[in-house]
Amino acid sequence: MQGKIFAESMNLYQDEARILFDYYKKAAEKIVAEEIALEKSIEAAGVEIRVAEKSKIKGIVISASFPVAAALLGIFVIPLYGFALALGSIWGVVTIVKANKAKRDNETKIQGFEEAHRDIRRNYSVKKMGVVYVPVATRVPFEDKSFMIDHTGQVVDTDFKMSVLHKPEELLTSLASLEDSIKEAPMVESASAPEEIDTSDYSTSIQHIKLYDYMGNIDRQVRNIRYLLNDNDTVALSLPVVPPESQTADFIKEFAATDPEDKPVVPVFDMGASFKEKINTFYSLNDMKKSFEESTSESQVVYFKKLIGRLASSVQILSKTKMNGSNRIIDYGNMIFSTVLKSAFNQYSPFLEAEEIERIRSASFDYQDSVDDYTPFSLKSSSRVKYDLFSTAWIAEDQSRTSMPFGMHQIQEEVLAPVIQNLMAENRIERLKIYNGIKDQKIDYLNQWHRDTEDFYGRNRAEAADLINRMRETYADYVRSLNTYKALRDTQVAMSKTRSLDSAEVQEQNKDAEIIAGFELQAQQFNQKQEEFSEFMERLKDNIDEKASQFSYIPYYEATLRDQEYRDIAQSSEQLQDLDPRRKKLIAVSPYIATHAKLPPQPKVEQQMYDDFAIDLLQEAALTEEAQKNG
Repeated sequence: MQGKIFAESMNLYQDEARILFDYYKKAAEKIVAEEIALEKSIEAAGVEIRVAEKSKIKGIVISASFPVAAALLGIFVIPLYGFALALGSIWGVVTIVKANKAKRDNETKIQGFEEAHRDIRRNYSVKKMGVVYVPVATRVPFEDKSFMIDHTGQVVDTDFKMSVLHKPEELLTSLASLEDSIKEAPMVESASAPEEIDTSDYSTSIQHIKLYDYMGNIDRQVRNIRYLLNDNDTVALSLPVVPPESQTADFIKEFAATDPEDKPVVPVFDMGASFKEKINTFYSLNDMKKSFEESTSESQVVYFKKLIGRLASSVQILSKTKMNGSNRIIDYGNMIFSTVLKSAFNQYSPFLEAEEIERIRSASFDYQDSVDDYTPFSLKSSSRVKYDLFSTAWIAEDQSRTSMPFGMHQIQEEVLAPVIQNLMAENRIERLKIYNGIKDQKIDYLNQWHRDTEDFYGRNRAEAADLINRMRETYADYVRSLNTYKALRDTQVAMSKTRSLDSAEVQEQNKDAEIIAGFELQAQQFNQKQEEFSEFMERLKDNIDEKASQFSYIPYYEATLRDQEYRDIAQSSEQLQDLDPRRKKLIAVSPYIATHAKLPPQPKVEQQMYDDFAIDLLQEAALTEEAQKNG
């Protein structure tokens, strides 16, 4: 039994003892008060009897005194004796009668008071006490806590907004399915029901990708859970919630009971049907929460925190594993593919054939230099290397190893090169005539070109020198005119001050130092311009000479047709540092392919993809949990 009535009590038993004490106290006070009142009434009646007795004696005395008085008076007044005797007798009789009546009446009163005194109730007792509880507040459980709703009308209403799920059972099923899915991750995903998702926000080149069974199932379950969580109704309620730190809460905490046990409950405060509906809404939410906790053996908050952590861990580990695995498979496939590609080439040791490779690398294929002493490019069969499958290295006959052999395609080396060489040998004389004609024409053009350019340079130098001389003469005229102008101005100023013709004489001013300084400054400017012009002319001459050198080049067609590709292969190893990152990945296949291969356009990927992929899901889950704790 809980609760109490009086603030000074410790429990309900002390309240009962106090009630009993107050009851008997009031009963005793009532008995004593009635006894005292009756005793006072009996005493007053006794006083009245004694007064009556005195009145009776007085009446007797008066009756006896009147004859004596009349006798004494009758000596002097005989007629008055009879009248006095009669008057005294009547008065004495009346007094005695009244006294007797008063005595009898008071004796009757005393008997009545004594009987009432005897009949006063003195057998007060308590045979049974009852305890009845009156509901003053309702405690509503909600999210592992509870709040109280007032019944007495002493607390103002508080507004609530709650979300009620439409399909809580389906949500539990989806959560269980998701939890089962992330317990184990397959080494290789099956593809019985692949799902295509839109990735156009990440890349305009790859706008769709496929999710296979495992990741597709996780994605579907997460989307379904998100849908079920959003599939809810917002319920607005207004209830008189008792604030935890209010006087009402303190009163309920001190005086109210939470369990009436078997005692009767009397609902004094009628809250109405709407109040019960609102309370039932909270009860239904709490029942759903309990059902969820019974299904998951954990509270909602803890369960979702762990689920988010496990989901983040599973997705992140699987994504990184798949990416690393895919990269390794791709790299391994590329390695095998590059090795297979090299099977069509005759591979040579770059160390054994370093001299020949360097010769073809530096070859210019210029007819004027190579027509008489050019030797076709060829490598010795003894310098060939073989691929070791286990060490992934190329081994020569002298057991030297290399990872980057010099490859010559078999068709190019064994078929095309001999055919080209034989075909070129058949009409060599005719081609030499053509080469000589081309050479003579180019020499004639170059000679004319040089004559024209030298003439151009000469005329420009002469014009530049003449222009410089004119600039100097003009500057000297300008300085002389300026000095004359200054002298005239000074004379004018002096005349305006003195108002005399004596000041009209123009004073010759010696400005030699100023003129020399001006010429030196101008000379420096002229020299700077002349140097700039000379540098421009030199650059122009160098450019013309370069163009002339390029024009004078006559490609040796036989060597170019046969060995151009070999020279490109030899020179490609010198350009590896300048390759972009995409081409550098092809170096493992061949420096030549990495340098000269035609690559497809690079996929266009938005920066958002890199930002999203760089997100650490485990860290995000931990930060979310920390924010919830602090919030």
